[in-house]
Amino acid sequence: MSEETLPPVELPDEEVSGAGALLDPEASDSLEAEDRKKPIPGGEPDCPRCATRMTRRVERYPAPRGGSSPFRVRLVCPNSQCGAWTVYDW
Repeated sequence: MSEETLPPVELPDEEVSGAGALLDPEASDSLEAEDRKKPIPGGEPDCPRCATRMTRRVERYPAPRGGSSPFRVRLVCPNSQCGAWTVYDW
């Protein structure tokens, strides 16, 4: 059996342009659980810091060591006064 070789994937920068601080682990876990319930456009959760509807971006990303998904989801609060964000593997 031969191994399939995938083309290299350009990794996005870890910093989120114009974003505020990364959410703490508890808030991130809660937000991820809520977001997974509605993985469709328009189903984005509210920011736990300011209640603004967050924006979701699905990114192609090499699978993490503990998972098999080639995607991750980044949630960012568009409120310029807040900018909270988190990212999780899909």
